[in-house]
Amino acid sequence: MPESESFDAFYARTVWSVTSQIHALAGEDSAADHAIREAYARAYQQWYEIADNPDTESWVLAVAQEAYQRRRPEAGPRPATSGASGHDSLSWPGLYRPRTPAGTPGDPAATIGGPMVGMAAAPTFGTVGGPTVGMASPPTADLAGRPAAGGIGLVSGPPAGVTAALPGAGQAPGAPPGPPRRHTWSSSRRSMIALTAAIAVIVAGGAIYLTTRGLPAGRPAQHNTHARNQGPVMLPAGMTGSRSAIPWSLVGSGWTLAEVSSAPAGASQPGSIITYLVDPAGGRYQVQVSSPGAVPQLLAWSGDAQNALLAVPSGGSGASYELLSLTTGEITSLPLPANVTAVGFTRPDGFAILAVRENPDAFKLQRYTLQGGLQATIGSLPRKPGSPDWLPGCGTACGALSSPDGTLDVWGVTGDEMQLVGNAGGKVTRLTVPGAASCVPLTWWDSSTVLSYCGVTGQPSAGRLWIVPTDGSQPSQLTQTSGSGSGNGNLIGAWQAAGTTYATVVNFNQCSGAPSGPGGLAVVPVGSDGSLQQPITVHGATNNHTSVVSVSGGNLLVIAQTGCPGTSSLLLVDPSTGDTRTVMAAPAGQVGVVAAVPYGMGPTATNGH
Repeated sequence: MPESESFDAFYARTVWSVTSQIHALAGEDSAADHAIREAYARAYQQWYEIADNPDTESWVLAVAQEAYQRRRPEAGPRPATSGASGHDSLSWPGLYRPRTPAGTPGDPAATIGGPMVGMAAAPTFGTVGGPTVGMASPPTADLAGRPAAGGIGLVSGPPAGVTAALPGAGQAPGAPPGPPRRHTWSSSRRSMIALTAAIAVIVAGGAIYLTTRGLPAGRPAQHNTHARNQGPVMLPAGMTGSRSAIPWSLVGSGWTLAEVSSAPAGASQPGSIITYLVDPAGGRYQVQVSSPGAVPQLLAWSGDAQNALLAVPSGGSGASYELLSLTTGEITSLPLPANVTAVGFTRPDGFAILAVRENPDAFKLQRYTLQGGLQATIGSLPRKPGSPDWLPGCGTACGALSSPDGTLDVWGVTGDEMQLVGNAGGKVTRLTVPGAASCVPLTWWDSSTVLSYCGVTGQPSAGRLWIVPTDGSQPSQLTQTSGSGSGNGNLIGAWQAAGTTYATVVNFNQCSGAPSGPGGLAVVPVGSDGSLQQPITVHGATNNHTSVVSVSGGNLLVIAQTGCPGTSSLLLVDPSTGDTRTVMAAPAGQVGVVAAVPYGMGPTATNGH
């Protein structure tokens, strides 16, 4: 590797060579492109460690080969997911692909292949509506794992063999010559015709690929009315299919991952946990069925839609962790140290785990691989007297979030201000809220602001919800003060639907015979002045416990208690009228839906039991 080479230069110098070699191994297997992204993302993360390696290209090539071999057994097509808004989701920040010199008279590239040849050294076949084929575009990356996933395509360049035929392909301007090529330009008419035909095939293949596989997540494919069975389709509302029926290229906004318990309602005996993917139309896809026993708590869903993070109670307040592969249904252990609490996946794709290590004098924000290996410690907060234990689902007592684009993390614990840190470490910024004793992040309100619960100075049992910008500008108060020593009135979340803000508020509503105390949950409209209005009434529910999962088309998707002593269903509610549509009904006499998490930025909602 050239001395003192930057990662940008390294990427530009080696990407064609690595891509060609991996595609020579894998052919047209789409897993090859994912493996290449993983390898360069790992190099980006560890650049300060591997930059002095005398042959960094071989290091990346070995990682890509290992990643491809690991991915090959995965069942089913990989889903297309959307990257952060405003970026080419198939590229990385600041790493622009090198352009080849413009064609000149007599240069074959000026007359053969048109603008595609010679415009960009790494043409990207992106999603419909994305960058023009062949144009260089700035890629976005999850600093915790790999580049942001977007529409599936030939993201790392043309197939092996074609790359070798293009003069200068794979070389940054001024870079030393690469390895010998098997093909060279020929002045013969026959070679010219053959190359023109090859390029035409690539362009046509890219167009076909875009029409069949490159659609954005959540957008159904457009079909020719004269053809049938083209492209993936979702199940009709109320229908249940197997894991093999999941239309992975459509998984995206509006989809939900849900856990359903077959345990008898109100009884102490355990039941099986069935995990479903639920599409926006209400179709259900059974992913996995667990044996009766300890109920795994659904913590998070990865941004690439491939994995779910589960916490399994292990006695007392502790937990162990597992990963559920949604493509295969397999569950694997996530071996984290005993004093480490998993928080969720890094964004945008979820190729690493964000976690907190709890020491006697401090909390450490850390990043772990999906195999449980420590990647980095990226933040620290003092553990003050009275600080709570950091536990799974600690609600408004503690929280940590990875930003939508994966470049930042925000975290906080009761008794201290929130911190904003880079996901790769570096500068720490405190997010100060006026009049707040302490603040904890709940979820991302949008890509640049955080919904936070902040305690009120002098009122230890009360708090407000705030919208806190990550650029350090003035926070805005979302609700007035609410809460009490008993827990009644505590605020735990908020959503916006059809122009109105709705907060979730703890109350004393319970089924008859249930233990007394706060345990119910209501959805309450928030006035323009931040005041809390009367709770909405959900038709067909007990209105004892209603937990918002997400917002869909101005309606609220909720886990609602639909029967006593404790049966819950997944409902779509019009908050202005209370009218409901059942998305997933609980079987008679069973616990039913216990947890659900939406695709995207939302937190996991539970049935409260």
